Amino acid sequence: MKTIFSISLAFLVLFSSIGMAKTTHFCMGHAMKSDFGFSPKHLDCGMAMDMDHEESDSKSEKSTQSCCENITEHLQVDEDVQLEKNHYSFNVVFAVALAQVFIFGLDSVETEQPTFALYTSPPLIQDFHVLFEQFLI
Repeated sequence: MKTIFSISLAFLVLFSSIGMAKTTHFCMGHAMKSDFGFSPKHLDCGMAMDMDHEESDSKSEKSTQSCCENITEHLQVDEDVQLEKNHYSFNVVFAVALAQVFIFGLDSVETEQPTFALYTSPPLIQDFHVLFEQFLI
């Protein structure tokens, strides 16, 4: 599972850094076809097409006589991806404290349990229920 995840992330980084081109074919001012690829493509709708230009060209260069045109947009990430490895250091003091807490518990000093002397109630002198023969029924 980890290898599939790693390979898919590697392909994501690869394809995001290569760059793509989106070509859109406009006919009579309406978008007819769009296509993505690694390079600009030539798209047509079957009608006569006079001009191809990129989006970075100025709008004043468009000819008013043509009815079809291809507009290409180049999509690319401007930043270079720099992969960095994380460096971990082993802290001995933290490891000892972690072991002491989870193995031995937080309280390492035993507390004294309070002891109480055995208390006995005083003996009954006479049993009044039996003496007067009165019972609750």
